[in-house]
Amino acid sequence: MDASLGRIALPAGTMLFAEGETGSCAFLIASGCIEIFLRRDDREVVLANRGPGEIVGEMAILDSRSRSASARVVADCELVVITASQISHRIAGTDPVLRMCLGVVIARYREMIGMIDSRDRRQVPRNEPSDHFEAALATLSLEGEIRRGLLRGEFELFFQPIVRLPTQRLAGFEALLRWRHPTRGLIQPGDFIPIAEASGLIVDVTAWVLKEVGRTFPAILRAALHNIGPTQRFYMSLNISSHDLSRSGLAESVGKMLANTGIAAGNITLEITESVLMKDPAKAVAALEACRRLGLAIAIDDFGTGFSSLSYLGTLPISTLKIDRSFVYSMIEAPASRKIVQMILRLAEELDIPVVAEGVENADQAKLLADLGCAFAQGYFFGKPLPLAPTIELTPQWRSLEEYPLPEAPAAKKRA
Repeated sequence: MDASLGRIALPAGTMLFAEGETGSCAFLIASGCIEIFLRRDDREVVLANRGPGEIVGEMAILDSRSRSASARVVADCELVVITASQISHRIAGTDPVLRMCLGVVIARYREMIGMIDSRDRRQVPRNEPSDHFEAALATLSLEGEIRRGLLRGEFELFFQPIVRLPTQRLAGFEALLRWRHPTRGLIQPGDFIPIAEASGLIVDVTAWVLKEVGRTFPAILRAALHNIGPTQRFYMSLNISSHDLSRSGLAESVGKMLANTGIAAGNITLEITESVLMKDPAKAVAALEACRRLGLAIAIDDFGTGFSSLSYLGTLPISTLKIDRSFVYSMIEAPASRKIVQMILRLAEELDIPVVAEGVENADQAKLLADLGCAFAQGYFFGKPLPLAPTIELTPQWRSLEEYPLPEAPAAKKRA
């Protein structure tokens, strides 16, 4: 069994942990059987047997006290290790009333254990496996694989071009994370980023992304030199999570990367979504203001899909808006989507904030956006996300869209 994945296999007779020890992790039983017991007067008092779908050793993690009982493998086991940080990170994000109730339950359980002596061999009733066992097992396994992937270099950045619509020159790239899993192949971020965020591993993922951007961006910038206007900013955009914003060291981490690589702060844009902002607005404002003081640009991704878009535009240090691809995709056929795009562009113009239209897939969309005054665009029409090598190879050969005249955009359809 590969321990780096957070899984261990133990034969029958193995002591898993002993009463009184400091607990550093809990265990989800995937297969086999664990016996929970106490030693009293040189005799063992068996409390319970735990099987697949149950967790053992969690109490010492939940209340930061020593083990209340001992555990021994009675049938060959396959266990998934749950670290203290995995548990504490999840508990920290729960409702305070729920945390209080959890503390009460643990305290009462420990009190019950304390009343058991060698004359009372009544067993604690066995819990039935949770309905969420399969989901929990898959989540914990994937967390272990993410850790391994970071250590083994399985992650990489793909780069999608961002284009200046008026001049049709390259403006920069968005760095998009991909995972080349050894058995599952190329995994999209939507399939693993939520797990990384829930477990707190996203901080490690972001640290890796920053380091990789520092390594790759200078080479991309050199490759793009002849496509850049003499006074135009060429930038790399990367995505930031709510956990990154909630920690005080985000600006410092980016600053160290810039200092180590020589990249100018103005060449880096941090992208955040509206949902990320709403998780902890106060901390988000503080983190983003620190980043802006450093000289970084801040973009709001998927703009228009949240519920508080207008409320933060006047308070946050935002430098770019990115129109969500859903509006771009439907704006030619759907008058309502076109009006939303127009409204966002008009609002951005009033606030003197440039706009990037995402998800541009054809010339009609590009032409309409240019006519509406949109400054930037990205999407498959301009280029799909590519790994580093082909990005560097193709960037110097970038051909301006001026060589491919865009057709006239179709007229808006009238309402029936």
